[in-house]
Amino acid sequence: MLLEDNIKRLIMYKIIILFTLTIHLLFSATSEQVDQYMGLSHSDRALIEIEKMFNNVSESMETSDENRSTEMTLDYQIYIGKHISDDEMDELLALYRKPIMQQYLNEMDMVEIPKEEMNDFLNALKENPLSTERQEIVDRLLKSSVNEELLLNFYASMMQRYQTKDENNQTKKRESNSSKKVLTQEEQQFIDIMKTGIKQDILYGTQVLSLEEMKKVNDLIESSVISKIKKVENKAIIEIMNNFIKSITSEPKTVEKK
Repeated sequence: MLLEDNIKRLIMYKIIILFTLTIHLLFSATSEQVDQYMGLSHSDRALIEIEKMFNNVSESMETSDENRSTEMTLDYQIYIGKHISDDEMDELLALYRKPIMQQYLNEMDMVEIPKEEMNDFLNALKENPLSTERQEIVDRLLKSSVNEELLLNFYASMMQRYQTKDENNQTKKRESNSSKKVLTQEEQQFIDIMKTGIKQDILYGTQVLSLEEMKKVNDLIESSVISKIKKVENKAIIEIMNNFIKSITSEPKTVEKK
C-alpha cells in the first residue's frame, strides 16, 4: 500500500512538472518577438560590442573560435525567450515603439564623442549646473543603466588576457573561499570609472530632452516590465560571460601550423 501511494505521488509529481513546463513554453516570447525587441531596444548593438570584446580577448589568448559569437547571440535570445512571456514582450515592444523612447535611445546610441567636445560640455555644466530635479532624473537613469555584477564580469573577462593560468587558478580559489564578495581596489576603481563614463554619456545624450521628456523616459525605464527585462538581460549576459571565461581558461592554446 505504501509503495502504491509513493508511485502515485511520483506519477502525479511528473504530471505537474510536465504541465508546468508545457504552460511555460506555450506562453514564452517567440523568437520573432525577441528579434523585434533586440532591434527596438538596441540590445543587438550592445551585443555586437560584447562580441567584439570576447573576440579580442580570445585572439589575445590564442583561443579564437569563429562559432563563439554566433552561439553567444543564440544563447542570449533563447535565455530572453525563456524568461519573458509573450504578453510581457508585447508590452515591451509597445513601450519601445514610443517616439520618446526611440529618441532617447538614438541620442544615447552615439558614436565616440571627441574628448575635447565632452570636456567643453562638462565645463559648461559647471558654469550652468543642472536643476536639482533634472539631476535627480539623471541619477535615476544612471542607476537603471548600471549593473555592478555585470561590470565585474566585464572586468574579469578583460583581465584574462593579462593573467597566466596559475594566476587564474589562484583567482578562482580566492573567489570560492570567500563567502562574501569584497571588491578589490582595482575592481572598485573600474566600476567607478565606468559609472562616471556612463553618467557623462547620459548627461550629454539627454541635453536635447526637456525636463518633461526626461520624466517620461524615466517613467518608462522604471516600469515593472522594463525593469524585469533589464534584470533578465543582465543575467543572460553574466551567464554567457561566465561560460566564456571558463572556456578560455580551460581551452589549450591553439598552435599555428607551419
